Amino acid sequence: MRTGDFLAGVPVLAGLSDELLERLAAEVTEIGIRAGHWVLREGEPAHSMFIVASGRVAVLDEGPPEALLRTLRRGDVLGELALLREGVRSASARALRDTQLLELGRESFERLIETAPGFALGLTRTLGAQLAASRTPVAVSTPPRTIAVIGLDPGVAVHEVATALADELERHGTVARLQDGELETLHQAEADRDRLVLWPGADADEEWLELCVHESDLIVALTRGQPDPKWLSRATALEGCEQLVLGRTRAIPDLKPRQLQVVSDSAQVPAALAALARRLAGRSLGVVLSGGGARALAHIGVLDELRAAGLQIDRIGGVSLGALVAAAVAGGTPQEEMYVAAQRYFVDSSPSTDFVPPVYSILRGSKTRRLLREFFGDRRIEELPRRFFCMSCDLIAREPVLHRTGPIVDAVYPSLAIPAIFPPAVTADGRLLVDGGVLDNLPVAEMARTGEGPVIAVDVTARGGRDRHSGRGLAARVESPLRRVLTGSDGEIPRLTETMIRTMLVGSADVTLTARQHADLVITPAVDGVGLMEWKALPTVRELGRRAAREALAAANGAVWR
Repeated sequence: MRTGDFLAGVPVLAGLSDELLERLAAEVTEIGIRAGHWVLREGEPAHSMFIVASGRVAVLDEGPPEALLRTLRRGDVLGELALLREGVRSASARALRDTQLLELGRESFERLIETAPGFALGLTRTLGAQLAASRTPVAVSTPPRTIAVIGLDPGVAVHEVATALADELERHGTVARLQDGELETLHQAEADRDRLVLWPGADADEEWLELCVHESDLIVALTRGQPDPKWLSRATALEGCEQLVLGRTRAIPDLKPRQLQVVSDSAQVPAALAALARRLAGRSLGVVLSGGGARALAHIGVLDELRAAGLQIDRIGGVSLGALVAAAVAGGTPQEEMYVAAQRYFVDSSPSTDFVPPVYSILRGSKTRRLLREFFGDRRIEELPRRFFCMSCDLIAREPVLHRTGPIVDAVYPSLAIPAIFPPAVTADGRLLVDGGVLDNLPVAEMARTGEGPVIAVDVTARGGRDRHSGRGLAARVESPLRRVLTGSDGEIPRLTETMIRTMLVGSADVTLTARQHADLVITPAVDGVGLMEWKALPTVRELGRRAAREALAAANGAVWR
């Protein structure tokens, strides 16, 4: 396609005369950027702006932590704000795919503004959209419109998976399918349908394969665990893909996917593709569970009601004890079995009884690890039927750590390792991990930012309350003089473990309140009267969870997930 013809379709240039477009085409410079390479960096002086001719570019705040601000595709502009301000770049940009850009220098840019009112108007609209996006609490990704299904292994079932995925996507809008073509055909199909599924046919040439990779918003990378070396040599081009492993294998190439799923049973492939389609269409329901000690057992009651209401959960995540409940849900544990397990592990055999001399922690943590191994075995997160994440905190780097792959036990234990109560988890790369609630006791933003569908948050943090049995009965009468001796106070002071949990929750209280803004529905069981270590209150907190969920669902009246 001629540069002038392409520029005529760029939204920011709409309304320019043919003569001006031809002059502009002669002034731009074509440049190519390989996937993973920087286009520009925050703080650099601005000498030009760019128009994306093909490929994808991520606009980033480098942090730390790094945060995606938006993704640019064909026809989008980059770097125009810094030129207007005659300043430096306010964000960085990196190519997600092999990308072709048209670069327009400062002199040509300023001449356009002076001589073409339509160009200035187009810039105003673009900047207005960016300003609106910057005011949202979380930079939310938009669902991908162009999806490429690529087989990494020779003979992997690309056609079957691509057509099945397209069939599922058609439940959520119109879909065009292409397994051969050229750039103009692709763009026409994008214009005619809500979504486009691309894949290389058996006889596809290399040019079409490259087009599928460069022009897709998202790549679904299929493998049986033995990818062609050519793909491993260009793994950067696949970064951020949906990696789908078909068959039982542990030899999984690390492509830095946004999600990794292993489907070992071929009978489960249709269900996996249906769930993937819901996520790609922004129609999948996500649930995030907070921490909160024994109060977090109220999550079981909430989930009772969500399932009774017929809600299909595709994504679930949590922190601390909420991470444990979330992992059980992601693994497909039946509700009643989950309750029986909670009764066994927390009431009949409390995990908070393996005390040690308080050199490294109050509890040894071995009992908790043993219970986790007994329940989850050697299952891995990527093998679960639902997408799952949990969060811990790296004490050394002082940053959150998201667990999306690997053994469940190795993810859940650090997520619930309350500092000083449990010993931190030490990783092979030198991290020191503790309970994620230290930083964020309700990590809704991590789920909301993907834009894959509505999010329900369940917050059992509560805002006060103490052990319901404090100051009552024979045990309280015995404890009262002991407390006076040990603390010099007659006041009702919580036990050490409860004080530590409360202190941790206070530290993340502001983050939790902010996180609630990102959820489409917040369910808050009335658990203030339950002690943080009161495991025997399981039947009570389960019912409190049920009651809160029923009330919240009735008030929402289905508005969240329609």
